[in-house]
Amino acid sequence: MLALLTTAAAAQTPPAPITDPLTDAQQAADAAEATSWHAKTATEVEPSLESWMGGEGFRRVASLYSGATWSPVGNLRQDGPRLRVIGGESLYRYGGNRYDPALDNVRWVPFTGLSQFADVLAGWQASFGATTLKAFAGWTWSNHRIGPYDPTTRIQGTATGAKGVVEIWHNWSPQLWTSLDLTAASRSAHSAYSAQLRTGWRTSGQWSVGPELAITGHSETTLQRAGLFMRFDNSIDEVTLSGGALRARGDQPSAYATMQYLRRY
Repeated sequence: MLALLTTAAAAQTPPAPITDPLTDAQQAADAAEATSWHAKTATEVEPSLESWMGGEGFRRVASLYSGATWSPVGNLRQDGPRLRVIGGESLYRYGGNRYDPALDNVRWVPFTGLSQFADVLAGWQASFGATTLKAFAGWTWSNHRIGPYDPTTRIQGTATGAKGVVEIWHNWSPQLWTSLDLTAASRSAHSAYSAQLRTGWRTSGQWSVGPELAITGHSETTLQRAGLFMRFDNSIDEVTLSGGALRARGDQPSAYATMQYLRRY
């Protein structure tokens, strides 16, 4: 009788599930991708506001900036409208040969400049599979003060104009991602522009490292840089450090360093 009961119990025990290595691998990849900040979600508990501050420095130039992006509908992971404000300040030095009427000759003159800017932008975020696209448009204001007065540059005083921003993020895999940020301002705002390309490899769930290329400038100068960056992101706090080599048109090559801290609320 005991043998019969044991046999019956064994017959009622469900067989062990058969695991499919391909299915398990896909589930693991999906879970890893879901940890990326740029993975879309439908929940309302995610942050709807992010703010950041940062700085950069290279030969004779130091800059500080801060900004914020707000999702008035839903959260930052979801598609929808965005509002953004940014402001910053740069201190720079340069020099050149200028004619001195008092000497009736050319002499070397050192200049010190202070520039400030502010942007007010509205835009939209849209997701297409592994790609996230953000597009903004709005108004930019800048003010350049140079001492002593430099008669050879038009980048002085206050300027305003239209500005557009496009940001693209693509997850090639749970470990590999690429970001491309583009900005352009109207001619009345000195035709300022910038482009930055980064490709990151997630060494863990929170750390990424990789190369970066960037170009920035306006109607009278262009800066090109190439370097490496390191990024920490735990979905709430984000810290990015980068450094490398920079070349400004008409100037000597220089090393550069940048730092940015972002917080989501």
